[in-house]
Amino acid sequence: MKILIVHPQMALYGGAELVIVRLSNYLQKLGHEVSVLTLSTADHSDYRGINFILPDESSRIQYRLRGSLGALRSIARIFTSLRTLCRTHAKDYDVINAHNFPAIWTVPSNRKTVWMCNEVPDLWHSAKVNGLTNKLFNLGRLADGIVVRNKLPLAVVPDERCARTFQNRYRLKPHVIPYGIDGEFFAQAASSYEFQPDDGFRVMCSAMISPSKNQLAVLEAADHLKQTIPNLRIILSGYREPSHPYARLLSEYAETNGLDVTYVEPTDRERLRAIYRMSHVAVFSGRGQGSWLGPFEQLSMGIPIVVSPHLTCSSIIAKCGIGVVTDCISDALREIYRNYPKYRDQARRGKEFVLRELTWEKFGDRMLELMT
Repeated sequence: MKILIVHPQMALYGGAELVIVRLSNYLQKLGHEVSVLTLSTADHSDYRGINFILPDESSRIQYRLRGSLGALRSIARIFTSLRTLCRTHAKDYDVINAHNFPAIWTVPSNRKTVWMCNEVPDLWHSAKVNGLTNKLFNLGRLADGIVVRNKLPLAVVPDERCARTFQNRYRLKPHVIPYGIDGEFFAQAASSYEFQPDDGFRVMCSAMISPSKNQLAVLEAADHLKQTIPNLRIILSGYREPSHPYARLLSEYAETNGLDVTYVEPTDRERLRAIYRMSHVAVFSGRGQGSWLGPFEQLSMGIPIVVSPHLTCSSIIAKCGIGVVTDCISDALREIYRNYPKYRDQARRGKEFVLRELTWEKFGDRMLELMT
């Protein structure tokens, strides 16, 4: 079977791109011909062996962090370029597997399509927006619902929380297929360090530095706790544009409040694993966009996690009792600091769950069932 995966960009290697790489590799291993149609790529070791379909150099779009209006302006260009490229090549494939927005808008209606809806598109770029921007996004949500209902794709979401949001937007019932996790890879370097209160306390935030990931909430919690937890250290791990207003805001907040904040940027999976190993606890404070793989990767290493209820993966974590789901980060960190062995045991149960339930083989097999 010939499968065309459609995704707006592959230049920034985040969670959505990792899912595409693992799915593509698994399907190719089973003997299927897979291509990834996208507007950008990068020289990344994980991309070896993947057949990319790219536009001419002049039409390629590189990822940049943008504000709300910037995101709106970029959507039109992405849609036009991706639609043109997709219409040119879709006829050569048996099934299309669309991923991040606006990929589903660009696929021809006469081709079998399986949509991996990582998250329902929404306004994550800023906590506060003006009335005009909000009205434009409301129109976008309305248009999004109409377009998707007209195409009627087979839709997939990674968890029940995302499924409810999907049904509210599109009035369609999606299939729930959790992603796989590189659990064995991370478990190989599981942290054996048992926290001692007088050694300090390292809090990891692994995500692109962006308002949608809400790292400021973690810094605010650290400021609240700096008199309670000695040697509290925050490690911000992820793609960062130092000149971006949000990156500057975080730096200024840390300096003004005397916080110990370290920035690291993982260049490959081995370095990411090494960075994870530095932490006693991982916090995922996002407002609803992404951050699905990270909590389970850290659980694979036996590291306790705190997850925002706005992140859709929180529905799995809460149901299975393998992490703390809350918006009150300072209370959660204080509790974990005081009762660390209890939460290490919780994380070990989470590790067992990930290794048992969240495999790429399970994810790939269930996706393939929908494609055939």
